[in-house]
Amino acid sequence: MSGALELSEDPQQPPIGPLPDRVAIWPIEDGTFGIDATFTGVTGYQHAEAHEAVLRQRGVTCSFRQELDGGWTIRLGPLPRALVEQAVALFIGSR
Repeated sequence: MSGALELSEDPQQPPIGPLPDRVAIWPIEDGTFGIDATFTGVTGYQHAEAHEAVLRQRGVTCSFRQELDGGWTIRLGPLPRALVEQAVALFIGSR
């Protein structure tokens, strides 16, 4: 489900949009990982939608959902361990 997400040689990547309010990473039994980036508040939907659009434009498979608390979450995964850092960098940038 990683879509076009591939290991990058670029050590510095800016985030693809506004920073999420919460990022969660969890292990899956098969050794891969899931990542959620959640956006809240008045602009939460717009920020999440902007991230989703860029991810889909890059060919990265993701899901988009509304949370019970009103937040909006973009979910990536399952991803192999080697891609987790790069996937998180899409949301928060790197270095």
